[in-house]
Formats: sequence, C-alpha cells, structure tokens
Amino acid sequence: MATPTTHFFMSTDDQRRLAVLPWQFPLDEWEQQGVQLLLVRRGDSRHPVVFVELQGVRYAIKETTPRMAEKEIHNLQEIERRGIPSLSPTGYIKVHVPPIVVEAPTIAGMRQYIDADRGYTITRLAPRVVPHVLLYRLPLTKRTKQRLLSAVAVLMVELHEHGVYWGDPSLANALIRIDGNAILAIMADAETAELRPETLSEGLREQDLAQFGESLAWQAEDLRQARGLPEDVQVLDDSDYQYFRQRYRIVCREHDRITHPDGNVLYQAHQVLQQFNQASESLIGLAQQTMKRVSAVLPGSYQRQIYELLHITIPRNYARRFFNLLLGHQAILSNQAGSSIRLEEAAQDWYERYHLPTILLLRQRLTVDQDPMRAYFAVMEHKWKLSLKAGYEIPIEEALLDWSMNNADTGELGQIDPATRATWWYQREPVAQVLEPDLIEGEELDPLLSTKERPLVHLPPAELEQKLPQILEKNTNTLEEDETEA
Repeated sequence: MATPTTHFFMSTDDQRRLAVLPWQFPLDEWEQQGVQLLLVRRGDSRHPVVFVELQGVRYAIKETTPRMAEKEIHNLQEIERRGIPSLSPTGYIKVHVPPIVVEAPTIAGMRQYIDADRGYTITRLAPRVVPHVLLYRLPLTKRTKQRLLSAVAVLMVELHEHGVYWGDPSLANALIRIDGNAILAIMADAETAELRPETLSEGLREQDLAQFGESLAWQAEDLRQARGLPEDVQVLDDSDYQYFRQRYRIVCREHDRITHPDGNVLYQAHQVLQQFNQASESLIGLAQQTMKRVSAVLPGSYQRQIYELLHITIPRNYARRFFNLLLGHQAILSNQAGSSIRLEEAAQDWYERYHLPTILLLRQRLTVDQDPMRAYFAVMEHKWKLSLKAGYEIPIEEALLDWSMNNADTGELGQIDPATRATWWYQREPVAQVLEPDLIEGEELDPLLSTKERPLVHLPPAELEQKLPQILEKNTNTLEEDETEA
C-alpha cells in the first residue's frame, strides 16, 4: 500500500514544528501514536478537532476535506485582515491517500474508488475563551442570554459591515471571551463564509439573521435535552431571537455613527492614540496605588489572625469580612462532622477548596482596572445565592463565570470601530489579541496567596490554563463527596 503524502501550506517555522506529527493517521488515532494532546475543554464539533503544543506554540487542528481546509484558511486570513475577531489562521495541510477500493454492490466484479484524501485547518489556539461545555451549564437567565446575544450581534455587525457573509451563524460557531467588564465574541467557523468587497446588501444581512434564528431553535432543543428539561420548557425562544435582531439594528446604527464621513481616518487615528495614552496614565496610577496597598503593612487583629492561619495578607478594609468567611466555614464543617472543627483546619480547607481556585480564576478574568478583593467577595456572594436557589453547591468556576457574565458589558462599539483599530496591528498580532484588555498583574495577587502558590499567578496564561483543571477537579470531587455523604 502506498504511503500517504503530506503537503504543507503555511510559514516555514510553523511547518517545521508541525511536521513531526503523524499526518498519515486520522486525528482520532493520534493519541495511539503517542501524540500528547492538550486537555482543552470545548463544545461539540461536527469535525474531529485536537489541540497540541509544539515548541511553545499552541495549535488547534481540525480535520476536514482538502478543499474545505483551503477555503476556510483563506477566509480566516481575509477576515483577520479586515480586522474582525476570529480564529487566527496558521495554514492548512493536505494529505493525499490512495483511493479506497470497494466492491460495487450492484455489479459483480465491479469496483468503486472512494477518495480518501484529508485536509486540516491549522489555527492558533484561542486564549481565554469560555468553553461551550461550561458556558451552557450556566443558569440561562434573561440577563445572561441577552449578554451572549449582544456579543454575537456585535460580531455579526462587524462581519456584515466589512463585507463578510457568515453563512452558518450560531452560538456554537462563536467563541465567547470575558475580559473584566467586556464580552467579546470571536468567529470560530469560516467554512461557509463568503467575502464581498463592500458592506453586505440588506438581502444577505437578512439571510444571516434568519439563519441565526433557525440555529437558536435547534440549539434550544439540544440544551433542553442536555439539562433533562420537559418538552414544553423553552430554553431559547422567539423573544430571544427578536432581542438579537433588535441589538443587531442598534449596533448597526452605532457603527454607522462612528464611521460617518465626518469621522475621517486621521480623527480615528487621533482617538486611538488618545486611548493608548489614557490607558498608560491609568496603568501608572494603578501601579502606584497597588504599591501603596501592598507595601503598607498596617496592624490589625483580623489581618494578623488571617496571616497566622494561612500566611496570606488580606487588605485591612477587607480583613474582617474575610475572617467571617472562615468562621462561617468552620461552623458548616463542624455541623457536617457532628463535632467541633478547629479554626486552623477550617481555614486550610477554605483556602484549598475556595480561595486558591477563586484567585487563580480571577487572574484569568480580571483586568487592571478592577479591585481583586471586591470581585472576590462579589463572587462568593453570587455563589451563595446561586447555590441557595439551586438547592446544591454550585462550583466556584460556574459561579465566577455567571457573575462575570452578569456584570460584563457588551453591545457598545465605543468611539472607534474595533475593526479599524485592529487593522493597525493585524500583521503583528491576531485581531482578538489586539482587542484584549490587559489582565490584572500577578504582583497584585501575590499577597492573597501563600508563598507556595504565589508562582501560579505568574504563570503564562497557557500554562495556568493547563494547571487550573487539576485544581478545579480536586475541588469538584470534594464537593461531590460531600454531597454523597450528606
């Protein structure tokens, strides 16, 4: 049998890294071939998808046909060039495999040949996105749904205004990223996209809008079945679709305002530079405030007791509230055990099960303009309310995500079209990366962790993302054990 031949269509550096992978085998056999895959949580896909890290670069690899692989990468390259948040394309690969011979069922001795060639789209792994598998476990309240739909509406307006017909719009084909107070939708599937030299006609816009409405219907059924809800319960309905259409029209008007002929390129450039300057000034001010808060060690009984228990430094104005959390946790553990639990033991249990995971999750979500302790207590209160309503303890990761979703803002373009700003930099960085706000620095979180765990908040985002599931899994397993015992 002839050996499959592999053809790379990408930069020399990326080809050099990716050439070591076993392209002669389908993706579902790679683990058997010794490929170490990244453990990245994701939603369902109609194509096989894997994630790998090679020489410090993280790739998402999707298996499809050679023609579709070439088309999708071409579409993604052009969409990124136009400054729209999407998966960052690396290139595509074609694997030529000798045709498969099968006997014709109708004519004896007659053979048929089936094309076995495979294609692969290679993109950079999108950082900091919320996995669909987690996103759709959230309570789909009216507020949460509206924020999701608003983010996708902004993405669709950006696509349409810059000449891109989506073709297969749905929540499943958009990645959601939450950065502090902002939600960003990222285009995740460009197989069916069509590119135009100018903004889309009203007819094509309506087609995309109508298809998105249809996708909400089948996705609503998938969500209903996944949650085991009765058939008469609607997770997403026509009112959600009408809200999406309304947000789309509002964002279109906003886009028209900021791209009005009176607002020329020079004005927009000035606004960009002004925003950069303001950001720099705010960062300097924030750094000064942070140094004052961290370096100023003020005496206080609650601070001292917390430090003696956990070797962490809670700011004085939050220390009493934090200490009360420990006392409350001690009471809960004592009640569960039927005997008195020492505060030292309760404090350590709180640290491992709640405090450490929360601080690491905040490191992934908070931006430089947010107070970590204020967010910390807001998340804890939100977790308590969600658990009370559900009748069981909600995992901290879901509570933080739901809190972020409810507090983040979306649907506003601001003074400058995001695509205009991103196109300044697309040759240097992926568009979604250009639009990322700066996350809170590890130094600001250092005092909130004991010496042993402090290096975790300084890990690069990719490494922290790999370590977090182990910490969260330990926490989840502990919760399940508690529920079983109860």
